[in-house]
Amino acid sequence: MTDGVYGVPERILRGVIGVALLFALGACSEQVTGSLGCPELCPDQSATLRDTVLTSAVVLDTTLTGFPLLGGTRELSLVARGDTADVRVVARFDSLPQRFVPTAPQADSLIRRVDSATMIFLIDSAFGKPTFPVTIDAFDVDTTANDTTRASLVPLFRADRLIGSTTYQPADLTDTLRLSLDNAAILRKIGANARLRIGLRLRAAQSATLRLSETTFSPRVRFRVSADTTVKPDTVRLYSQTPVDDPPVASGLALYPVYAAGVLPPPSLDRLAVGGIGGARSYLRFEIPAIVLDSVQVIRASLELTQVPSRFAGGNRDTLTVITSAVVAGPAVTDVYTESQFLAPFGSFNVDTLRLIPRDSAVRSVEIVTLIRAWRAVGAARATRAIVLSVVQEASSPGELNFFSSDGPPALRPRLRLTYVPRRGFGIP
Repeated sequence: MTDGVYGVPERILRGVIGVALLFALGACSEQVTGSLGCPELCPDQSATLRDTVLTSAVVLDTTLTGFPLLGGTRELSLVARGDTADVRVVARFDSLPQRFVPTAPQADSLIRRVDSATMIFLIDSAFGKPTFPVTIDAFDVDTTANDTTRASLVPLFRADRLIGSTTYQPADLTDTLRLSLDNAAILRKIGANARLRIGLRLRAAQSATLRLSETTFSPRVRFRVSADTTVKPDTVRLYSQTPVDDPPVASGLALYPVYAAGVLPPPSLDRLAVGGIGGARSYLRFEIPAIVLDSVQVIRASLELTQVPSRFAGGNRDTLTVITSAVVAGPAVTDVYTESQFLAPFGSFNVDTLRLIPRDSAVRSVEIVTLIRAWRAVGAARATRAIVLSVVQEASSPGELNFFSSDGPPALRPRLRLTYVPRRGFGIP
């Protein structure tokens, strides 16, 4: 795939006007009342509500994996569930100081001493915290190999590369965590003018998850460089120097996840998957006959999906929150994976969210009427009529939701249920 996320090609931007209209229309709403309450210049709303099911409205659906994209988010989680799920995090500090600022002029200000080395980072307490002791280990994961691949990185989390470890009691799990690092290891990195790349691994006697947060405070390393307590501690912030030919990507790779265990292969063609450690998302594209949209006023539009018990036992009891995002790439973009990376911000179209448990089975309904109205107003030539389903707990819970796809049994395929009244023209009732 030659088109990149950071260098947006012109063909993606051709739908900008349509996207802008989509956002404007997404905030609009219609109400159906009796004819006495109908405002001027509105359709006749006194007609009886009608209901129809479009069984072929979803013309393409598929499962996409590998989300969030590497370097595409700073909302990461440390997950320890044995072979069921093992998610680690790499933090890059590729520029270490060589000198310090003394309180008084002196001939030599090279850093020759490191004391009280600590890695400091925030966790998202709103996400939930373990109620039992957990340990976070820090490893030196710098390597000349391709250090964005699982095969290269996971073997580096070993005893001879351990540079820090701290055990936290439940009361210690406040918003800010401090992880003690090996002073000598940090000093060696500084002396060699080398990169410091730290791999974090969570350990616990029970299944545990800690969500890191970088909303206001990015992970950093702090240490003292002088016995003189009036000399301020040095602070090193996230910074990635690679890839050298793509600074935006390098910036995104300053902090990224490593999926050591729990990533599932794509599901069979008759299933859609959402969630899991592999970050599965479901893409659905719609084709709604123009005569349907032009001749009726849509009151409700419900996407009905048939949930089936998850193919994976891990996280079967987890409650997952499903969110629905509108694709905002222009119709000129035909690659589904590329489309799925251009989504309207969550909440733009007031689409339903669902809270589901992977082991359950039932017909689930997602109300997308605001999207249907926006698509009609903008027109098919300027908007891709597609959505992406994902979960809030993406890559932090092993739980995966499964639904029948358009290749499933005919009676269980995705369908669109419309509640509408005929359009009878405009005027004052």
